Amino acid sequence: MPSTPELPSPDATEQTALACYLSVVVAIGNCMAEVCPPVGALYRDRMLKLPRRLGFGVTPQALQKSREAVEADLIEYAFTARAWIDAGSHHAAQLLDHLRGTEETLGVAADLQTAFLEDLAEHIDASAQVDGEADLRTAFQRYAAGLNAYSRRAKAEKLAALDQFRLRREEIEAWLAQATISTFIDPHTRLLNRTAAERRLEMEIRKEKPFCVVVVAWAADGFIPERWQKEGSGQITKELGDQFAATIRPYDMVFRWSEDQLMTIFDAGEANVSMRARQIGNWLGNGTHTVEIAGEFLVVKTRRTISLVEHLEGETNAELVERIEALSRQQVAQ
Repeated sequence: MPSTPELPSPDATEQTALACYLSVVVAIGNCMAEVCPPVGALYRDRMLKLPRRLGFGVTPQALQKSREAVEADLIEYAFTARAWIDAGSHHAAQLLDHLRGTEETLGVAADLQTAFLEDLAEHIDASAQVDGEADLRTAFQRYAAGLNAYSRRAKAEKLAALDQFRLRREEIEAWLAQATISTFIDPHTRLLNRTAAERRLEMEIRKEKPFCVVVVAWAADGFIPERWQKEGSGQITKELGDQFAATIRPYDMVFRWSEDQLMTIFDAGEANVSMRARQIGNWLGNGTHTVEIAGEFLVVKTRRTISLVEHLEGETNAELVERIEALSRQQVAQ
């Protein structure tokens, strides 16, 4: 009598399912980077971190939230990659049109040059039959005028063609430069930017469930020289963003809300997350950052604050953003 195959235990089945899910997440991230490297590399890095961080706290809620985070990333990636690829296709079409026009212009110019040289040869041959000095002088003047006119026309056509090629080159260079500046990525910190944050707020509002916005802000405890401010604020915000990300759940995303503010979203009302927000504020505390620009270093001490803004029922995205901004203005005034 054949033996009954041993069925896997529920725990083994769950572990296998989890391993398959995490493998798919990693595969998706790698695919995003392969399909459109300029845009997909950042999303790949985020997805590669998710399985490692999720492994420390696998709960049904964590898996659900990680799925939502992956779906949101895929939507943003699709939008950004499509826009970048469409722009490249547009530039390619423009370049092809310009090449066709240049080909026609060069063809006409070659025909004109051939006709002009043939005509010039005939006139020179005819002039060879003339004996009068005055007639020869008149003929030479006419040839010189013709050559000058032809030269001016050829130069104008070449300059026009070069200007068009230069314009196409500049457009393509700008497009390639945008590859490292995703619609949703802050170029100085490589964090999700304000556009991505407001887009995520809209998604949360459509769920019609309670949520809070957590804003972490920093301010220099002292004067930062002007030449250090832009690059320095990017480095400080990036470092603070890494620290902030370490205090929240693996599926929560950190956004750069402004020059000196970071933001994340907690899917619960203020009463349920206020203690968590205070803990994060205590963990972050104040900080000291070493900023480097062109081989020079500057030590900057910062004061950090954390704010909590709960979305109100029926509140629009614009109204919520205005309350966040009003709170920020209030903190600056203090």
